[in-house]
Amino acid sequence: MPITIHITSLYAAFFGLLLLPITIRVGLRRIATNIWFLDGGDDNLLRRIRSHANFLEYVPFAIVLMALAELNAAPNAFMHTMGLLLISSRLMHYITINTKPLAPTRALSMLGTFGVFLMASCWLLYAQMPSIFQSY
Repeated sequence: MPITIHITSLYAAFFGLLLLPITIRVGLRRIATNIWFLDGGDDNLLRRIRSHANFLEYVPFAIVLMALAELNAAPNAFMHTMGLLLISSRLMHYITINTKPLAPTRALSMLGTFGVFLMASCWLLYAQMPSIFQSY
């Protein structure tokens, strides 16, 4: 039987599609301001750059953790809970960073992202416990 990670693949595809407009918005702002390196002191460009970078800093690692959890037989409902939490947290974070002034939901969005890290990591530790103790 082949090893599959259908649920993680679904969420990874969604995030791959979501990355496109996030990246394009940075490029469009660069064109509009004629700033081709760093942010040139433009607050809107800086927010777009940071929201893009933040997405790339957190989403790939979360997807890796989710994939490993799914490979370690995490229940489907658990996987979808993590996926939906990650989607809502990352969308909230993107909107928050691009809002003036910063919305208070930024902390909540990061808690959701960290929640996915915690959930997947705890599942992996739980799933590996029998293997860990058998090797000693």
